[in-house]
Amino acid sequence: MTAVENDLPPGETDAEMSEHIRPLVNEILEMFNQRQISPSEVGMVVLSLTYRLLEVLQEAPAARRHFVLTLINLINNYLADELQGDLAAHREFSVQEEI
Repeated sequence: MTAVENDLPPGETDAEMSEHIRPLVNEILEMFNQRQISPSEVGMVVLSLTYRLLEVLQEAPAARRHFVLTLINLINNYLADELQGDLAAHREFSVQEEI
């Protein structure tokens, strides 16, 4: 197992990880707000970070697979909610903040 695969505390769930990183996410979003970064620019930042993370995770196939599946699940849930016209009622991803 590589260092990348073992970088989380043992047994930490996705929900626990979300709670752990929530302050960091909120700081980043606040920085975007202060710098008046547009939503499309934020999207490009997210895509760039996702690409870099996938490169780093090439050495950790299990962690990479978990990340990709989590990302796909997030997108599927978002699209399903959008199709139902009830986006606000069902949020699977717990790190949320207005941009």
